[in-house]
Amino acid sequence: MSDDHSEEQGQQLRGKLNREQRKAGGSHRWRCSEALRLRVVAYAVACALDGDSHGQTASRLGLTQSTLSRWIREGHGAGSGFREAAIVPGTHQRAEPPAAGPPLRLLTPHGFVVEGLDPELLVSLLQVLG
Repeated sequence: MSDDHSEEQGQQLRGKLNREQRKAGGSHRWRCSEALRLRVVAYAVACALDGDSHGQTASRLGLTQSTLSRWIREGHGAGSGFREAAIVPGTHQRAEPPAAGPPLRLLTPHGFVVEGLDPELLVSLLQVLG
């Protein structure tokens, strides 16, 4: 996401969040609509992929970092979190070195990013993790 587009989208979401909070009487304990919360979480995940912390994104949106982080955790469901993984030696040898190309980057549905693995190792890791 470009910086200009990210900033513009952040301002739009901040405005919508402010309007919802005002509708609730300006209370600190207001409840964000599910649709807007999903948009905020999607925006935060995209910002994280661009290198922004939850704190930076929350500040841009006028939220506390703890609120944004909680919404992201809740948006990923109970099955999210770290999983133990181990790299084990393979049972086969490569016939030839892999062709040089752009590095692979895998983005999971839960927002996790895996980078720097060659295609064969990435496939092996995905098979182990299921």
